[in-house]
Amino acid sequence: MLSTSHLRCPLCRQPLELRERSLFCSKGHCYDIARQGYVNLAPRAKENFYKKELFESRARVFEAGVFEPVVQAISEAIYTHVPSEHPVVLDAGCGEGYYLRSICPDRQMTRIGFDIAKQAVQLAAKAAKDASFFVGDLAAIPVLDGCCDVVLDVFTPANYGEFARVLKPGGVLIKLAPRAGYLCQLRKAAEDQLRHHEYDGGQVERYAQQHMQMKEQRTITYTMPVDSDLVFHLARMTPMLAGVDLSAVDLSGITEITVDETLYVGTMA
Repeated sequence: MLSTSHLRCPLCRQPLELRERSLFCSKGHCYDIARQGYVNLAPRAKENFYKKELFESRARVFEAGVFEPVVQAISEAIYTHVPSEHPVVLDAGCGEGYYLRSICPDRQMTRIGFDIAKQAVQLAAKAAKDASFFVGDLAAIPVLDGCCDVVLDVFTPANYGEFARVLKPGGVLIKLAPRAGYLCQLRKAAEDQLRHHEYDGGQVERYAQQHMQMKEQRTITYTMPVDSDLVFHLARMTPMLAGVDLSAVDLSGITEITVDETLYVGTMA
């Protein structure tokens, strides 16, 4: 299901309207709907680290329930801080769409997700029929001003100016960022190839607090058992191991994995 009423043209910033299988703006710019049901609103986007294999591994990890407690925490934040009966939720950097389609399963919401990685958006559109997905640029989000009740940012570099623009007055940003213990077992196993052996989330936290009026801040930390197949997919999915030659990393001793994150909820300062 593709909702177009909240989208704007990335070239001229005019609203987009649906005509048959394409989106048009008043200046005649046209964007076709792909057969998978998504729209590419960043046709000049360059390829990056986030390849199809990474998102396929993410899907395997999500199916195993590794991040279900994170989904629960996001859902609780929406129930607590978003009173609208039918909120518009924008997932900035949605990847293959797991969080957007999983949060608040019993709540009627307009779910919109975008990512700069085309292959991720293709997977997202195939998996979720009650959400809209498009390829988009975080630097110039092709969404109309003041149309979102929630912006969801899970490990995505924050563009607070764009988040403030697309949020309604009083709308909330829900941001998740890794803490020092996040996937520490994997980082320990690959430490010989890493430039930084420890992760410090202090800079992200300071930046968030500078741009958000905090309504809630909580820590999500847990450790769970994993098998060798899941360990491989966790290693292949995380950008923390970008550039690491996994064939040279001994993952055999890892039998559990730690998820360690901070959840921030706030309005824009």
